[in-house]
Formats: sequence, C-alpha cells, structure tokens
Amino acid sequence: MATVRFRVLGPVTMEVDGKPVALGGVKPRTLLAALLVRPDRTVETPALIETVWGARPPGSARGMIQTYVSTLRRAIRQAGGPDVLRGDGSGYWVTVKGGLDLTEFENAVENARDMLTHNRPKQAAAHLRGALGLWRGPAFDGVTNGLLGAEAARLQELQMTALELRVTADLRAGDYETLIPDLRGLVAQYPLREKLWASLMLALHHTGQNSAALAAFESIRRKLADEFGANPGSLLRQAHETVLRGEMTGKEAVTSATPANTVPMQLPADLTTFCGRTTDMARLDTLNARTIVIAGPGGVGKTALAVHWAHQVRTRFPDGQLFVDLRGYDTLAPVSTAQALTQFLRALGTPSQQVPATVDEQVALYRSLTADRIMLVVLDNAVGTDQVRALLPPNPQSMTLVTSRDDLRALTVHNDARVLRLDALSELDSVALLKSFLGAVDDGPVEELARLCGYLPLALRIVAANLLGSGHGLITDYIERLRADRLAELTIDGDPSVAVRSTFHLSYQALDGPARRLFRLLGRVPGADFTVPVACAIAGDDSEADIRRALDRLVAANLVAPRPGERFQFHDLIRDYAADQARAETTDDLTACDHRLLGFYLSAIKDASVRWLDDERANLVAVVGSAASDTGTCHYATEITLALRQYFMSRGHAADGLAMCEAALAAARRAGDQRAEAGVLTMSGLISYNLSDYQQAIAKHTRARDVAKAIGDPLAEADAVHHLGRVHAQLGQPRDAIRCHESELALAEQAGSEVLRARAINYIGVAELSLGHVEEAVAKHTESLSIFEKLGDQGATIYVLNGLGLAHWTAGRLTEAANCHKQCVDIAREKEIHYLAGNALVCLAETYCDLGRYLEAKSHAYEALVVSRQIGERRYEAGALEITATVQRRLGRLAESIEGYTAALALSRAISFRYGEASILIGLSIAHRHLGETTTAMGFARAALDAMYETSMRVLEAPALTELAANCLAMGDLSQADRHIEHALKLVVQGGQRLFEARALHVRGLITQAAQGSAAAVPHWQRALEIFTEIGAPETTELSRVLKSAVTC
Repeated sequence: MATVRFRVLGPVTMEVDGKPVALGGVKPRTLLAALLVRPDRTVETPALIETVWGARPPGSARGMIQTYVSTLRRAIRQAGGPDVLRGDGSGYWVTVKGGLDLTEFENAVENARDMLTHNRPKQAAAHLRGALGLWRGPAFDGVTNGLLGAEAARLQELQMTALELRVTADLRAGDYETLIPDLRGLVAQYPLREKLWASLMLALHHTGQNSAALAAFESIRRKLADEFGANPGSLLRQAHETVLRGEMTGKEAVTSATPANTVPMQLPADLTTFCGRTTDMARLDTLNARTIVIAGPGGVGKTALAVHWAHQVRTRFPDGQLFVDLRGYDTLAPVSTAQALTQFLRALGTPSQQVPATVDEQVALYRSLTADRIMLVVLDNAVGTDQVRALLPPNPQSMTLVTSRDDLRALTVHNDARVLRLDALSELDSVALLKSFLGAVDDGPVEELARLCGYLPLALRIVAANLLGSGHGLITDYIERLRADRLAELTIDGDPSVAVRSTFHLSYQALDGPARRLFRLLGRVPGADFTVPVACAIAGDDSEADIRRALDRLVAANLVAPRPGERFQFHDLIRDYAADQARAETTDDLTACDHRLLGFYLSAIKDASVRWLDDERANLVAVVGSAASDTGTCHYATEITLALRQYFMSRGHAADGLAMCEAALAAARRAGDQRAEAGVLTMSGLISYNLSDYQQAIAKHTRARDVAKAIGDPLAEADAVHHLGRVHAQLGQPRDAIRCHESELALAEQAGSEVLRARAINYIGVAELSLGHVEEAVAKHTESLSIFEKLGDQGATIYVLNGLGLAHWTAGRLTEAANCHKQCVDIAREKEIHYLAGNALVCLAETYCDLGRYLEAKSHAYEALVVSRQIGERRYEAGALEITATVQRRLGRLAESIEGYTAALALSRAISFRYGEASILIGLSIAHRHLGETTTAMGFARAALDAMYETSMRVLEAPALTELAANCLAMGDLSQADRHIEHALKLVVQGGQRLFEARALHVRGLITQAAQGSAAAVPHWQRALEIFTEIGAPETTELSRVLKSAVTC
C-alpha cells in the first residue's frame, strides 16, 4: 500500500510515496490543515466552516466543504494514495497512521524529555535536533487564519520550547565550546528569551568567561528594563548568582544551575474505552483561558474528559503535569489546600523535610517553583474555589483544568476562568461506549440500555460491568429490571460507592436546606422542563426571590440545567433521584404540592398566549397524564385538556393532542364524569378529522353523541353531530352531512343557541355545494354570515367566508372568491389559527391559479404545504401539491405537473379524501392528453367520473365529463364526445357553475369544429369567451386567438 505523509510544520503539503500531491487552492489546504490539527478524530462540519471562512461564512458553506473534500479525495486518488479522508453525518476526519510531521515532532520532544529524566543528555539533544529539523517554516504557513492561527502560535511556542530543551541537553552533555556561538546567534534571533540568555551565561561561566557571562546578564537586564520596565526572572537571577559566586565548575554545576530536571507526569491512565465528546474536546482546544472549569452533574464523565484531553495536549506543557483528586464530593474528607500543596511541592522536587510548615509559605514556594515552568495542572473533583485558587500556577503559559459539580463562578470573576458545561453523551456515543465493552450485540437492546441510562457515562459503565459479570444473555432481563427501578439497578454489587444514586446523593447533601426542599418538590413535576413560576407554584409560600436563589444554587451544583427562555431541566436519572427524595415529604405536603402545580397550569392556560402554550405543550401533556392516574386529580386532567381544545385545533400538534385526550378520557371514565367524557371524545374526534383519519373521527363523534344524549345535554350532542356531518362531507357523503347538520340545527334551536344555529346553516351550505347546488350554498352561507356578524363572532366568520368563497369560485365569480379567501387568510394569520390558515391558503391558491396569477398561486400553495406539514393536516397538503402541479401544467411543464399530481393522488387516496382524488384525476387526464397520451388520459378521466358516482358529490361531475369529452375528441370518437359534453353543459347550467360552463363550451366548440367546421364552432366559442372575460380567466387570451383565426377562415 502507498505511504502517505502529511506536513504542517511549514506550508501544508501531502506526499504519496514521496511524491507531492496537488492540493488545490487555499481553502482546500485550509480544510486539510483543520483536519490535521486533530488527526484520526472527527472534526465537525461547523468547526470546519468556521476555520475556513471565519465568523461570516457564505450560505453555501456546507456544500462547499463537501466540494473541497471531494477535491482532496480526487487529488489523493489520482496520486495513487489510499482513502485517508473520510466523513459521516457530523463531520470529517483524516487518518494519518503516524505519517504527520507534527506528531513526529511532538513524540520526539516527549522522548527527549524521558532521556533527560534518565540522564541521557546526548541522546536527548540528538532527538531534539531531529525534531527541530522537521520544521520548514512557520507552522501552517499560508493558511493561518482563525483557529489555525492560534494553533500555529501554539506550535511556534512549542518549537521554542524544544529549542530551549535542546540547549539544556547540550549544556548537560558538556558541549560548551560548540554551544556558545550557537547561543550567541540564538539570543540575537530571540532577544527576549530569558532561558536562552541564562544558558549562554552558564556556558560562558563554565568555560571561565565570567566577565562575558556578567556582560550578557547586564545586556538582557537593560533590555528588559528599557522595553518592559521589568526585572530579570528567576532563571536569569539564579544564573547570575551562580556566576557571581564562582563556586561551581564542571557538569554538576550546569546540571544544578539549570532548571530542576524533575518533570512530574502525574496524569492518571487514559481510558481506552473513551468515546465521543468531539465537540467538547474541540471547545477545550479553542477556549482561550488559563483556567477552565469542566462542570456537570455527577457521573457525566468530567474526569474522563479532563484526563483524555490532558493526554492529548501534554506536549504543549514541557515542564510536566500535576494531578490531584480534591475529593470535593466524596464520603472521605475533602483534600485540604495544605495536603494538595505538599503533594505538588514533592512532585516538583522539593524534599519532604524542606516543605514549609504553613500554607502561606507553601503557596509562595509553589508559585516560585512554577513561575518559569509551562505546566498543566489538573484539579479533579473540586467542591469550591477555596480549594482551587492557591493551586493555580502563575505562569501565563501554564494551564489549569478543574472538574467540579459546581460551576465555581468565583473563579470566573477573580481568575478569568471559563466554564465548559458537560451534558450526557449522545445516543450514538452511548451505544459506542456500551459496545466497546460488550462487543458485537444487536443495536436494539443496546440502544434501549443507553436510553434507560439517560446516556450518562457512569450509568453506562455500571451497566456494562454488570452485564460482563453475568453474561450477555441477560441483557433483556436487565432492561426489564432497569425499567422497573433504574436507580436501584445502576450500582455495582458489593461496592455501594460505585452507584448512580450515591453519586447524586453527595451533590444533594452539599445543598443548603431551601435548595434541598425545592429539589425534592421539583421531583414531583412530570414535564420535561419547568419555569420559575412553576417552581414558585410547587413551593407554596416562598417568595420568588427565595425560589430564584434556590434554583441558582441547583444550577450551580449542576443538579438542574438552565435552558433558553429562563427554563430549567433535570437529567432523566437526576429527576428519578429527586422523585425518590420527594418521598421524604409527608403525604399531605405532596398532595398539596400536586394540587398547587395542577391549579397553576389550569389557571395559566385561560389567559395564556400561543407562545406560552407552544413552550409548555409537552409539559401539559405530561401533567395531564400524571393527573389522570390519580382519582384525586382526575378532574384536573379533563379540565386542562378541554381548555386546550381551541389551541390544538388552531396549532395542530396532533400527536400531543391525541395523547392528552387519551389520558383525559381515562380520567373522565375513572371519575364517572360523562359530560367531560363527551367533551373529550369530541375533541379527540376533531383531531382525528384533522389527520384525515375519518373512521376514527366517526367512531369518536358517534360515541360523544350517544353519551351527550344519555345525559340530556343538547349542546354537547349538537357539537358531536356537527362534527359527524363534517366527516361525512369529507368522505363524499353530502346527503348524510345534511342530515347531521339538520339534526344539529334542531338541537341548537332546542338549546336556544344562535351560534350553533349559524354554524349548522353554514355547513348545510357546504354540503349543498358538494351536491352541485351553488346558489343554495351561497344562500346558506350568506344567512350564516349575517347571524355571526350580528353576534360579533369574527372567529366563526372565517368558516363561513371559506365556504362562501368556494361557492363563488364554483359559480365562476373568481374575484369575489379571492376576496373571501384573502379575508380568511388574514384572520387566520392574525389569530395564529394554523389549521384554518392552511385551508384558506389552499383555496386562495386555487382561485389565483384560475385567475392566471400563477406566481401568487404557487407562493400560497407552498405556504399551505409548509403549514399543513407542520400541523399534520394531510388534506391541505394534498391540495397544495395539486395546485402546484396545476400551475406547472398551465405553464407547459407537463412532466413536472404529472409528478406533482401523482404524489397528491397517492396522499388523497391514503386518507380517503375523495373530492381531492377526483380533482387530481382530472388534472392528470389533462396533463397526459396534452402530452398526446390519450389512452392514459382517458383512464384518469373515467376514474374521476367513477369517484363522483361512487359518492354523492356532484360538484366536479361536469369537469370530469368535459375532460372525458375532450379525450373522446382526441381519439376521434365524436359521438361519445358529443354525448359527454352535452351532459356536462346541462349540469353546469343547472348548477350555475360559470367557470366550468365556459370550459365545457370551449370543448363543445372543438367537437363542433371537428364535425362541421370552424364556422359552426364560433357561437360556442363566443359564448365561452364572454364568460371567461367576465370572470377574468386566463383562457381569454388563447380563446380570442382561436376565434380570430376561425372568423378569418
């Protein structure tokens, strides 16, 4: 296999078997450089976009990244290289297999340190010369924008560190004569590197040139004073004292006078099963801070991340790594500042007998020893800032990584710390972690295990350990036990300290009293998240200020996570733990807490904004489910559900609405509340109707009607019967619909409800239109509109205007129709009634299409498509697809129109939308006829007519007959064409369908032309043109041309 080598210590290049690969322009090379910064690890696409373009990428950035990746892959393939550049849905990675000069450099420097530690300076110097020889110029030369610039600066500092380490190795090897001219050149090149000046002084001193050494000291002293107003650092001062004393000679003196060769490497072993955290690793790479706090709940993997990242970057810190477990959250006492400092001082080479007795002296010595060292300090499991602050090294190039369950905000205030909040793993990474232990197992059970663990690393590792200890065959049994009691199962037998419950308990114990109580009560909140008002409601008499303080403490302790919009959220397992702790409250207290919460939601709903309801929807579903399970709170479940009827009708969210209705129905039946049962059944039926699940809608409305009738509630019965009628109308059963609405009308009059009477009259009009009775429909809609206007009910007028608009459209009064539908759209938008907006947009788009306003028609159809898919209303989706296809057909894009019609037809048939099915079949017939595919077109036209005859719908019978006649004409069957068109004309004249009449007259003329010549066809075309002109249809232009040609002939 070909050998691939990457170089970034200089210009970014790539070689295959020693031959350079052409990488293209700056941006592909920048992309490759970004991947090589983190070799063999996924770099997420957003990070790549930021690296390539900075803060203002183009809109096409994601696609361009794919293009650059393809460019690089093609270049590698053409050079004969293997597939080293790969990607997945989240980003890309490059496989280097050791062929990266940066990795070689860092490894060589690390090896040289080991050699110096074991007193092998000559070998160390040789390694370092080889490492420095890898450099061909500034790192990432030519592509150092953005994040790469920061990485290049880091590597430049590492290059200088390696150079200084090489000088130290040469000093310890005793190669002074050669080293002195080298050092003189280096201090000239890097005049402010104190370590190089100190090494020059020591080399001069060892060769007996003390005057020259003192002159060197004076030179750097003046330079520091003149340019920075600073004094020489500890290394220079130590070298100066060595020269002045003149007491040391030989290699021993050099070894002693150079920085202490004790390089602590205290990092714990990295986890071989470490998975995921690519985003968090990248954040640690890019956070520009000397102190970083990794904060998160217990068990989330803070220490694992800190140790893993520390191993990845340890070469950045040439003077070693210090690590201490501060035991902030532990059954043992926390590590004191004195204990931690003593441990660190010994690691830095201080003999035990020389460690100072007082903390202040220990801090002073620690800072002196670390002032000129570039070190990484990891402070694990800190409980407070007091534990941490004394352990921060003073060197600005050093870094401290702190892990804590608290966010340690005071460190941000006083020490410029940055906080990285750690959440649970993703599902993908959780499954990968489990499989790293369990091996090849089926995805299904492992995904369920990961979900039950809440994707919490500690829980995942406990599960893996327990399964490995008992055999893989018990996975399904273990899943069942976890479902029964997760916290009880997430522990290691015989070691209660290794348990999720114990981990959370340590955090809970660290809280003050008010925060503990709030934490317990929040365990009673069934929703996914909560707000401050919810927390105030469950807490009872506490002030909002007190609640906010307690919440802030829970957030700081990472027991509750803040979310946008001043919302808060538990991790799944922490919620379980909080619910367990809530049992410490008395039964009366818990009951009162539950009633306060449910009362809060019921009260809030009544005056809530749509935005608030959208935000709380999932919580309301959970609250209703919880309330329905307890006889004492059943009434809250039904009251909250029925209060949300209009919300679900206007906004959609059908799945949530049905779930809520199911729980509320069970609650109503448990409580024996038949009035609530009828109301919930009607609401559930409405949602099923909106989903075009008509059989379910019929079943629910029928049951609601029967229950309402049994308890003697005419208003509830009328409501159920009304919605039964609407379902029958959609199923193409207008006569059944009229019977329902007439029954509704009688019940409305019995109850004395003008609102229900007007509603019934309106929907009788809808059914009359479906029967082809246009003017009867207009009369009913007008009567209904008059009643609603007298009542001042604008919300109800939208339904009437929609029906009236359809009647006007059918009658060919397109301008009036458009005005009605435009009013509907405006009202629906103003009141944010998405369900009605979708319907009105479809109707308006269809009217604009018939007016020839194709751009507006297409725009409104697209908006209707978006709305319908948001709310799950598939009838409107089918309608929007049909209108878009019709626009394409009218514009001559027949293939596209057929594709659109086909999708709309499949959807209409799937939901039994018979009117839509018939209309789409007519459109398909026209499109195929225009393509010359007459046989296919004839099949669609006949299918449309069959759909009319299978139902009682007659509104589209004439258009279907007209299209059938056109197909017969195209096939040369003038007799059948004549029969069909005469039938169509009779229907449109009877029904007052002016637009359909004009289209039928147009076809009548074509048939007459074929049989008797153009002159005989002219009267039919003239009559059609009069109607088209009157209603403003786009067919006017084409028919005028045809007439002019016929008259001329």
